[in-house]
Amino acid sequence: MKINKPKVKVVLLGTGFPFPFPDRIGPSLAIIVDDKSYIIDAGSGAVRRMQKAFDDGELALEPKKIEKLFVTHLHSDHTLGYPDIILTPWVMGRKNPLEVYGPKGIKSMTENILEAYKEDIYIRTHGLENGNHTGYKVNTHDIKSGIIYKDEHVKVKAFKVKHGIWKEAYGFTFIVGDKKIVISGDTKPHPNVIKEAKDCDLLVHEVYAMNRLKDANAPWTKYLKTFHTSTEELAEIGNKTKPKKIVLIHQIDFNNTNKKVVSEVTSKYKGKVIYGKDLDSFIV
Repeated sequence: MKINKPKVKVVLLGTGFPFPFPDRIGPSLAIIVDDKSYIIDAGSGAVRRMQKAFDDGELALEPKKIEKLFVTHLHSDHTLGYPDIILTPWVMGRKNPLEVYGPKGIKSMTENILEAYKEDIYIRTHGLENGNHTGYKVNTHDIKSGIIYKDEHVKVKAFKVKHGIWKEAYGFTFIVGDKKIVISGDTKPHPNVIKEAKDCDLLVHEVYAMNRLKDANAPWTKYLKTFHTSTEELAEIGNKTKPKKIVLIHQIDFNNTNKKVVSEVTSKYKGKVIYGKDLDSFIV
């Protein structure tokens, strides 16, 4: 009997960082398995990108179908779109509560968001909109290293990374059948990324460019080296892990061209490297 393998795709919803570039929303991506979607991070504008992807034929990203969110850490650029993911899909018709998996603090953040919007929720549920009383609710799950979620489609593993002075920051490994997708989260080079990414099908990794770094001021340079991964360091990670493909996101590029950023990695790593852009998609 032939067993059909699930169709697995990664869609980059947002590839930016805190700077408000008009063509790059905040960090967010989706892993799609058949008709199910799993969202990682909630950058500003993520729901709008989901709607655009849905309009372009990505049916699993219809906003009202969004029910699973995984958060790497609680930096503002990764969570500014969180209220939007809670409320807008509900307004569009979601009936099930949102399930959110994130570091310690996600519960408090969620409670405060719902408190901030309590009058909105009251009007939508008791006014002429006749909103349902369940789709705005959120079930939060504090995560630790290890398997944090599994269903008939995927198994999700969280692993700790080092993002400056954050007490908790995570990357995620998504396992779908024999496919493995690794998302670094925001991090400086870390052994856990190397451990998880070995021979993976797709490594989605943050990066900053080395060229023109010398022109940055000293505090900014110190920050980058403490919180993030350079193109040279990512090349070393690629050489150690040998993924089938590396996709760059959260690119702090110092006005370098996309091609230049990629070339900084591929000058020392000969595997496939792609500069990710919002709404790029990759079949795994």
